[in-house]
Amino acid sequence: MASKPGILTDWPWTPLGSFKYIILGPWVTEIIYSIMVKDPKEWDLTNFMVIPFMLWRMLHNQLWISLSRYRTAKGTNRIVDKGIEFDQVDRERNWDDQILFNGILFFLANKYFPGASHLPLWRTDGVIITMLLHVGPVEFLYYWFHRALHHHYLYSRYHSHHHSSIVTEPITSVIHPFAEHIVYFALFAIPMLTVVFTGTGSIIAIAGYITYIDLMNNMGHCNFELIPNWVFSIFPPLKYLMYTPSYVPSLS
Repeated sequence: MASKPGILTDWPWTPLGSFKYIILGPWVTEIIYSIMVKDPKEWDLTNFMVIPFMLWRMLHNQLWISLSRYRTAKGTNRIVDKGIEFDQVDRERNWDDQILFNGILFFLANKYFPGASHLPLWRTDGVIITMLLHVGPVEFLYYWFHRALHHHYLYSRYHSHHHSSIVTEPITSVIHPFAEHIVYFALFAIPMLTVVFTGTGSIIAIAGYITYIDLMNNMGHCNFELIPNWVFSIFPPLKYLMYTPSYVPSLS
């Protein structure tokens, strides 16, 4: 927890403990009802894919956690030559909170935002728009938001919780107070909402974008290097598309 916890530090479902996923009950019930009662032509694949996508994100993150702990235990090529403390493991055990939070927002957007339901599987123009908006306004706004989080007022109340982990693991990337995640999602929603409201959205564009963010966050917080520095020398534009533990242009 931050040194001086601010408002909206805890997740709303913290009191539920291990039963927090009961929050998804209404949407799961609606999906089951649609499958059992509605004609298949009326099914909304976008709505049906939210739960499988949440499960994919959990599996993706768990694979990175397992790889990281294996490499840390092996003790070779560690950036910070220390082991992981039990306090850190306990502090980061609820890393799935942000996946639950995102899932709830996806369900709400699917129901209430025009154009967010019955999305096609693929649209090339939407994928291109998503990429351009990410490397443009999203990266710019994220950089300055992160700079603001290191101001002593916000750092002591929020961001210090993230930096409590000295020996970072992939999942350290999402260990933030609830308030931070609200802003993060608002930033990353810029490309997703844009393609939805312009009618260029697709399931792959949105799922691929979130998976890309998860990939970068996980790889960028490993305590070992996967991408050699010479790769950036050979292909300099790569630094605008990804980051690593040794090279962090804006995300952290």
